Amino acid sequence: MFRPKKKKAHSLMEELKELDLIEDGAPVDIPDLENEDLIEKSNMSVVVRCLNPTVHKGLEDRVRGRGVDANRVQFIFDNETDLNHVLTRGPWFVNGWIVALDQWTPHPGPNFLNRIGFWIRLRGIPIHLLKEQTVDNIVRPLGKVENHAK
Repeated sequence: MFRPKKKKAHSLMEELKELDLIEDGAPVDIPDLENEDLIEKSNMSVVVRCLNPTVHKGLEDRVRGRGVDANRVQFIFDNETDLNHVLTRGPWFVNGWIVALDQWTPHPGPNFLNRIGFWIRLRGIPIHLLKEQTVDNIVRPLGKVENHAK
């Protein structure tokens, strides 16, 4: 029996990729302007960069997204609780790819969206070897350890 395939629903990232939001063109000089109101609005947002070259459940009605450039999207939240939920519950994945995200800032540093923080729980380390130095040696191939939970 032949059954037609159901169309796969587009994810937010796929829909944003289909939009032609960024055009290549001549650079435009932007004069200094009062933008404190825009900075205030953007404080309740995160910028996301999907790390593959090619909606978070339950937040669909309380967050808006917009394309920033060819591989970044900004999500603007209606309340700080949802923003903090997304910032603290990561790392996040889209179609199996890890996504770098951080809260928006008017002057992002050189590592903005180039790092992904996550927790690692190690079990089975013998008590007589349970030192920060041991943990550092185990996880060194994964990246920099920023702090040790006790």
